[in-house]
Amino acid sequence: MASRRASSHAPGRSGDQTKDREAYNAKREMENLQRVFNHLDRNSNGSIEVEELHNYLKFLGHKCKRPEVEDMIWEIDEDNDGCVNWEEFKNAYFRVKNDAQGWEPRRFFNVVEFMMHDKDFSGTIDHDECMEILFRRYGKSELMEAKVQDYIRADEDGDNLITFSEMLHMDSRNDKNRMKLEPGFRFSQAEVERTKMENRKLFDAYNKTLAEVKMKQVEP
Repeated sequence: MASRRASSHAPGRSGDQTKDREAYNAKREMENLQRVFNHLDRNSNGSIEVEELHNYLKFLGHKCKRPEVEDMIWEIDEDNDGCVNWEEFKNAYFRVKNDAQGWEPRRFFNVVEFMMHDKDFSGTIDHDECMEILFRRYGKSELMEAKVQDYIRADEDGDNLITFSEMLHMDSRNDKNRMKLEPGFRFSQAEVERTKMENRKLFDAYNKTLAEVKMKQVEP
């Protein structure tokens, strides 16, 4: 009798445990996201500026020019103030995380994801940290096993550590493979780039017009 009563409650306990685990993981993820934001916000003014992001990319050994970093900020800068506040940072992360079609710009997200798994901010990800990334992305599956091999191949210098540039190389190879298998992914990526260019032109034109208006206002 007791065993029947216990078994009748088992599904409920299992469901509660799943919810508790999901809530715990969500809480940890948000704490980790805040940790990364605080680390990038070197002057602690509540926003990530172009110079701060550029300096961290240099620390990671990733070569890029300042205009590229400005574009990374611009892609997620919702109020066009030239920097990224906490809400913009958080929203951009979850938009990409939940984007199954590849429409969202990923460059800033790539930095954040790398930093979230670089626990000590050493600038590299070790084997255990790599496994955590893969488990969060794919769970325990055959796909994860295949991705493990990808990560092993991504270690280009054989030092058992993955740098940010090595991770980007791996993701680039994965994108090319996905484009071969999914034509729609190729279209979405191209559409994103085209839309970004058009938006940049509109934004530049707006700034030019605004500057001309201000100049006319100060003329005697």
